[in-house]
Amino acid sequence: MVDQRSLARFLPLLAVLTTAYSIWLLTFWPGVLGEDSVAILLEVQNPEAFRSGKTVVWYYFVKLLYGTTGRVEAPIGVALALCAVMYARMLAWYWGQGLYKTLWFALLAVAMAPHMIYFMGTLYPDGLFAVASAALMFEVWLCVQRRSASAGSLLMMAVALPFAAFARPNGWVFLAPLAIATLWLDARSRRWTLLIALAWSAAVFAGNQLHKSTTQETQFPLAAFETAGFLQKRAMNELWALYPHMNDPWVLQKPKVSPATIEALSHRGPLEKIQQYRDPAYWDMLVFHPNGPQIGALSDADKQTVVKEFWTYNLWQNLPDFLASRVNVFASAALAQGGFPALSYATNVLPRVSSQSTYRLWQWSTLENWLRKVHAKSYAWRWLLWTPWLGFGLLLWALTRGLHRAEAGLLLVSVPMFIQWGGVFVFSIAGEYRYLLPFFTLPLVLLPALATRSKPAVL
Repeated sequence: MVDQRSLARFLPLLAVLTTAYSIWLLTFWPGVLGEDSVAILLEVQNPEAFRSGKTVVWYYFVKLLYGTTGRVEAPIGVALALCAVMYARMLAWYWGQGLYKTLWFALLAVAMAPHMIYFMGTLYPDGLFAVASAALMFEVWLCVQRRSASAGSLLMMAVALPFAAFARPNGWVFLAPLAIATLWLDARSRRWTLLIALAWSAAVFAGNQLHKSTTQETQFPLAAFETAGFLQKRAMNELWALYPHMNDPWVLQKPKVSPATIEALSHRGPLEKIQQYRDPAYWDMLVFHPNGPQIGALSDADKQTVVKEFWTYNLWQNLPDFLASRVNVFASAALAQGGFPALSYATNVLPRVSSQSTYRLWQWSTLENWLRKVHAKSYAWRWLLWTPWLGFGLLLWALTRGLHRAEAGLLLVSVPMFIQWGGVFVFSIAGEYRYLLPFFTLPLVLLPALATRSKPAVL
């Protein structure tokens, strides 16, 4: 049975969010498109000849909505609607619990933040993934607290799970807390929760059999990106080469990069080109620049050599450089120092795909100019308004409290998010803020979880 009071709180919030998102989409019609958008659209148009590197869930989501309509605004509009539903669910719960400060913060600083609407309104999976991961973790925490899953919780799990767990390659970690949470649930809730998880997992497995996705590798990009950094020329090393007697013979004897690595990388051209096109925060220049080394075209054998030599030799000869690089890439992402698809980049994308969409169909020029100024102001203050550091801080607090008090709900949220944090830090090869969006939305889960005074479920 639907709780009428909960519905009375949910519907007005959904109306507010839907109105705001609709106005934004109508203004920036057909939404924001970038190079990753081109890739997924081309894959939908010609799946036999092209692969975007995105997951099968994102492929079928775009295929269902763009492939059947020819309009890029269709998947963007549905993604915005799904985000509005998931946000409204959490906001309505805060309202019902009297968490009014959390409600206003979540509504104004997160759900209606200009950059958050921008990412949700871009044909990339990252915005939807960030909202869905928060929605799923919120339901996991709430169900463990209650020791049961309401109809609303089950519905939100069914909506959020495919995008939280399968829209990005690193989402699989969210399956574990969902499964473990069933240990605290009553029999009926356990059955329904597991049914939802198994049904979506089976659907994704079947989808992968019908359409083999080629998500980006993890180890080779990291090994190649960091090895390119290890190859950068160092003035001090050149000085020591001029004065070899400055150091004892056993000092600096070993090469910084193994001969096997140099041989493998040299198959794509001179090492000088790799040195020239290595950017401290992006690996893209090594792979996609038309005049660059395009090391993604290395043979499988050469890629395996680069990876093996990285883990067994090159990393340990350059550990300070590796750690410094990891900090630099992570800080570039956390402080949003990278690039973002322009609000008008759809003019570059639409002619390259077979879309029926019309750029700026509604011609709301005055509102567009005003919203552009809002986005520019938001960008200028991104170090504060976009910050994932609140999420990082709350995560450490939640993890510490969860371990100290053995609170199951907090640990089921904080442990997988801590794993995500570590994964981004270690394996990210581009300083992209969008990779940290789940930590911007994480306070929607942890603020109420840390503020609750009800007796928690314990391990």
